[in-house]
Amino acid sequence: MFEISKTDLAGRIGTLYTNHGKIETPAYVPVIHPVKQTIPSKKIQEIGFDLVITNAYITKNNYGDEAIKKGIHQIIDFDRGIMTDSGGYQVLEYGDVKVLPPEMANFEKGIMTDFAIPLDKPTGFGMPIKKAEEYVKHTLKVSKQTLEESEDNGQIWIGPIQGGEHFDLVAKSTKGLVEMGFQMLALGSPVEFMESYEYRLLAQMIVAAKKQMPHSIPLHLFGAGHPLTIPFAIALGCDTFDSASYMLYAKQLRYITDDGTRYLKDISVFPCNCEICTKYTPDEFRQLEETEKINELAIHNLYSIKLEVDKVKQAIHEGRLWEYVIKKARAHPKLFEMIEVMTENSEFLGLSTPKFKEKAIFLFSKEDQFRPEVQSYHNMVRKFKTKKKKLVITKESNTKPGYLSHQYVGLKKKFKDFDTIQVCQYNPQLGLMPIEISDIFPAAHHETSRVNFDPKEFPTFEKTWNVFFSNNTFSEIHYDKNDEFLKHFVKTLPKEIKKKSLV
Repeated sequence: MFEISKTDLAGRIGTLYTNHGKIETPAYVPVIHPVKQTIPSKKIQEIGFDLVITNAYITKNNYGDEAIKKGIHQIIDFDRGIMTDSGGYQVLEYGDVKVLPPEMANFEKGIMTDFAIPLDKPTGFGMPIKKAEEYVKHTLKVSKQTLEESEDNGQIWIGPIQGGEHFDLVAKSTKGLVEMGFQMLALGSPVEFMESYEYRLLAQMIVAAKKQMPHSIPLHLFGAGHPLTIPFAIALGCDTFDSASYMLYAKQLRYITDDGTRYLKDISVFPCNCEICTKYTPDEFRQLEETEKINELAIHNLYSIKLEVDKVKQAIHEGRLWEYVIKKARAHPKLFEMIEVMTENSEFLGLSTPKFKEKAIFLFSKEDQFRPEVQSYHNMVRKFKTKKKKLVITKESNTKPGYLSHQYVGLKKKFKDFDTIQVCQYNPQLGLMPIEISDIFPAAHHETSRVNFDPKEFPTFEKTWNVFFSNNTFSEIHYDKNDEFLKHFVKTLPKEIKKKSLV
């Protein structure tokens, strides 16, 4: 059902196999209203979307048994993959729906949706833990019943994860659904998180779920459809994500860009070359009749969201997803808080990050000490041992690997007993780089900003430094005493180690 071809961080390029064709992930899943849709589904397919989501509960209320005769693909006029929400969103909005879970499950089977979701009880944001526990328990019970009674007809049943900001409940919910045998899971209720700008909580919720999931199971994220949050959702392991944002923003006359939204009235020049933005000037767009204006704006928003997903896919292919999300994080202060979640979960992100990459990585700031490739190198250095007693430490050379540099050749000439000396270069993010392993990725495959970093902000360097000196028995160290970064760490060494100047 799900085949993974490329990974970076917890993000992956994959293929979902359905009764109505293949879907490449990560994929944004536009919401199609089964009754009031104003953007034709054929147009959405033409833009490049092979999977959409519609509401089975609304479909049932409006079409009844006719929906089962026709099938959902005919009803919404879409011949590719379709996912159906069983009414969980209505439960979240209105408290309840007039249908029981088994009845809803039978309806979803009958309309032959490709991805079906049991009728769950979403926990939402801000729900007390006791009530959230009840909702999780109910959802697990209903999900188990639904899966046990489902037929093997090619439909993919998606297990709904609940728990909200109660991350232990999220983990429990996820684990329970995995044990039941669901082929795909979906993380519920993030819309309220995003409306409250609680991006950090959203990131923590995704990680809590992903840590309980086998690598082979895809994860859907409900209600995520903005170019700012999409890169983070993918980087943390979400494979598909749905939203009606393209239309909801259009109705507010909000124009989606790669770094936020703009009100149409405030735009002087369209920062986009889609079919809509090349058809009109901003002034011409504003003069359109209201319904046409909203629909045209919604089409632009779809193009903008698709472009963002494509950019993230390219970043995964290039092995630059970390750099891409760091760049996106600076679009909003609350969004930047998600970086802290990533740095706290470097080990988790490293599980699916390639240990070696074809391209050099870029290191800009203190956050980069936590990127998985860098952490992997630190772990290697922490195991490095030598019998040599003299240590020479220098800043990393421009030429990589270090043993090919003029700097290294100069040290050979400077020390007559060079064969008895351990040479290390260093980099604030990568830490100590013993010359013998200075050709291993990413020591020889990176570019670093040449700014004055504060050594107190590099705990990873400090840990590697302490482990390196505890593993080895150096009697003297040679270094540039004018190097403020290095001086901070040298002063922590025992007095028995002689400190000598290289200059």
